[in-house]
Amino acid sequence: LNDKLHDLVPLLFRKYQQKEQITMEEMLHVVDDDYHEHFPLIFRELCQCMCLGFGIELREVDPPGHTYDLVPVLGLTYNGMLDEDDQIIAKVDLLILILSVIFIKGNQVSEADLMKQVGRWEILAQMEHIVIGDPWKFITEDLVREEYLVYQQVPNSDPARCELLWGPRAHTETSKMKVLDHVAKLNRVDPRSYPHLYAEALKEENNVLVLQLLCRLYQDNKIAKLLPILLLKYQEKEPITKAEILHHVDYNYQEHFPQIFKAVCECMGLAFGIDVREVDPPGHIYVPLPVLGLTYSGLLAEDYQSISKINLLLVVLIVIFLKGNRASEEDVREFLRTREMLPQRKHFVIGDPWKFITKDLVQLQYLEYRQVPNSDPAHYEFLWGPRAKAETSKMKVLEHLAKVNRRDPRSYTRLYEEALRE
Repeated sequence: LNDKLHDLVPLLFRKYQQKEQITMEEMLHVVDDDYHEHFPLIFRELCQCMCLGFGIELREVDPPGHTYDLVPVLGLTYNGMLDEDDQIIAKVDLLILILSVIFIKGNQVSEADLMKQVGRWEILAQMEHIVIGDPWKFITEDLVREEYLVYQQVPNSDPARCELLWGPRAHTETSKMKVLDHVAKLNRVDPRSYPHLYAEALKEENNVLVLQLLCRLYQDNKIAKLLPILLLKYQEKEPITKAEILHHVDYNYQEHFPQIFKAVCECMGLAFGIDVREVDPPGHIYVPLPVLGLTYSGLLAEDYQSISKINLLLVVLIVIFLKGNRASEEDVREFLRTREMLPQRKHFVIGDPWKFITKDLVQLQYLEYRQVPNSDPAHYEFLWGPRAKAETSKMKVLEHLAKVNRRDPRSYTRLYEEALRE
């Protein structure tokens, strides 16, 4: 990094950590007066550095005021790492390198392999004068304490060998697909040019789409009993009272109503895109509102299967959007195989999910199921149907997906741009 960028990067990191915007005026204040006329070139290099080096994108939100947002493309917050200005660049760069290596090496990397990578990194870092005093201590102690990494003995190894894995914070803040997109961008290739890694990253994305939240739903009768009632109220566009809800909660659990109701509202929001809002606090009256816009008419009945049917519709719509507005028959079948691994109770199971997707949802005009033009032998694909296009939008679906995965919608760069165009 040249000195001009080296002075700007710590400033941008502080703004990023504090979730604040930055103006051109603030950046110019840091740049030496002699370089002001060259600022457009410096700024372009700065944007490239922040994106390729650290997974942070600068986006202009107020052109007249030259104000920029710092958007988490990788999702990493770096909290706890951004205090010492002189080492910010090296620490963040090393963290991203290690997370990438762990993913590329099959989700765990041996201590010996990583030491070789760090040795090569140190040579480059010293050439750029961005040195960490003890990088191995930073990796095995600091990043472990921050829960970005897990450093453990390989099970049953004798003599003992150690390995590193992603820590819980890495799993929460980023994903394999984000890291793969970042590696691909660095190497100026399409992520799909790494077929093995792309397939694994895609599988992880699909596993999230199955909505782990449903596992809890299938196992918790207190929540499951309330959902069909709220879904029917949603279809009939009627409010519901606390008294009505309590009527369906076992007497032994009524003292735990606040916790149960909170879990039900979370299920309604994340699994079905319906927001339950209190409209009359004294009377404890609630209204289910369509965040996603889908009406689900024709799918709702006072039984548990409506829960699985609605969730299945929602996820198929998301899969189609993720796959470029059309999903192959094989893509949808693969998703169904993943979904069947969920612990399910008998009364939640849809008898013939393939018939439900290819017949019922097509008949309701939520999906279009057609032969791929000119395919021989014949291949089939799914698209959004006219009713899906009328009731919801790509942006609503993307915002819902981001909420489920606890991500900023803008971190799905390609999908966000496509949704904006719509």
